[in-house]
Amino acid sequence: MLRIAHKTTFGLRFLTTERKSVSVVGSGPSGFYTVCRLLAKAQIPLDVTLWEKLPVPFGLSRYGVAPDHPEVKNCEDTFSRCAEEFAHGTGKGHSFRFVGNVDVGRDVKLKKLLETQDAVVLSYGCSGDHKLGIPGENTTAGVFTSREIVNWYNGHPEYSGVKDKLSSFDWSKVRRVGIIGNGNVALDITRVLLSNQIKDIWTHTDINPEALKALNEAPVENVKLIARRDFSHSKFTNKEFRELWELERFGIRGTISPEFFKASQFDMKNAERVFKRRVEMVSEYMLPFDQRTKKNYKKHRPPSTIPSRTWEMDYLKTPLTINGNSEGKLESLTLCRNILTQDNKLEQRKSDTLNYDLDLLITSLGYGSSALEEFDALQIGFATNRIANTNGYVLDTNGVIVRGLFAAGWIRRGSSGVIASTMSDAFEVADAVIAELESGSLPKNKDVDLSRINYTTWDDWEKIDKEERSRGQLQGKPRVKFLSTHEMLQFLRK
Repeated sequence: MLRIAHKTTFGLRFLTTERKSVSVVGSGPSGFYTVCRLLAKAQIPLDVTLWEKLPVPFGLSRYGVAPDHPEVKNCEDTFSRCAEEFAHGTGKGHSFRFVGNVDVGRDVKLKKLLETQDAVVLSYGCSGDHKLGIPGENTTAGVFTSREIVNWYNGHPEYSGVKDKLSSFDWSKVRRVGIIGNGNVALDITRVLLSNQIKDIWTHTDINPEALKALNEAPVENVKLIARRDFSHSKFTNKEFRELWELERFGIRGTISPEFFKASQFDMKNAERVFKRRVEMVSEYMLPFDQRTKKNYKKHRPPSTIPSRTWEMDYLKTPLTINGNSEGKLESLTLCRNILTQDNKLEQRKSDTLNYDLDLLITSLGYGSSALEEFDALQIGFATNRIANTNGYVLDTNGVIVRGLFAAGWIRRGSSGVIASTMSDAFEVADAVIAELESGSLPKNKDVDLSRINYTTWDDWEKIDKEERSRGQLQGKPRVKFLSTHEMLQFLRK
């Protein structure tokens, strides 16, 4: 098809006047970055629809980021500017709409989107948890997943059942905590648990007040972060690790046994810079305050040489069984010691076991994704927690590209990486979508019937956002969130 440039009233030269439609499923950082890139770069007029299961946008940014890390949520300002420009008719010939409270695959079929839209991008992320698969994991009271904990203290509306379980849990008896995993989420939870009673940290955040009230009752004394492999295979980033060490200014002290950490054991000459800094960090923080050699590790003198609470990194252990008492409540965790062979393979010594007495156990093994109900019928490839794809182009079960269907974010590459890496991933996929749309294929550009669906719009989100901020202003917080979908929809009906 011959493409002719047309000048719009906003000065952008489009290659054609034929509008094309794109649906993006999932409004977390990946989905929203995809939308923003499409609207910024496409040289053909687009009608972009962003679908979201919840009534409100932003996904993992809104409900997955630790409440004391508001700077990580700055991406939401970028997303809002993008949406407002194109949702309110002030954009460059493109249009944008947000459709919330709609579960694609159930309320609206993916097949219908593929039939009516010129391109569909799946970016619905990971909403499940990886499991240990050991006895007692699903039957012992006092065992939770990291997602349950994070969604609870962030006020996720879909976790009302878990919310009740967590709120009714007897936090007043929680002194010894085990966390299996040592990624950033595990470190976030450790920081929340150990600093739960420090008002300076939490008073002015948007943490779920119900969760904070419950957490305040916990007299946590020690948190163990348990990993299968050794220190050099730690999953956290240096920024999160440093924040944990810096809790010493509140009398919260960290440690790593010499069994698992000796600076001399590492090949520092050939190590990457990030790892060198990590080793330096531990080496300095493990020293008494006055013996540290670098000023940046001497910012805040601990209030006492005897810590009020402690955390420790524990390595080369594999959980075997979770043990409950006669009432089914958590009592202990049985583990075995591991060794790393010369070729860096992990070997479990199941005869070499030990027990940790615990009051709370949290599994932080990463987030898992799931296929939509229609994937089998549509023959869309899905395995190992991600959609089969090549450079964002979705593949069918035979490995053939499905025209017009793309994947972005964690559902494309697995649950790893920070928001910055999510942005570059989304931009790459958006550019692929634009290339496909500009190739000259005949447009479908048909609308999806929403007449029988109770969906929310961007205007609805702005009303919710304004109300949450108003509530927060009264309490000196950035916002006080609605804690259930019912509460949000009820507010919008007023």
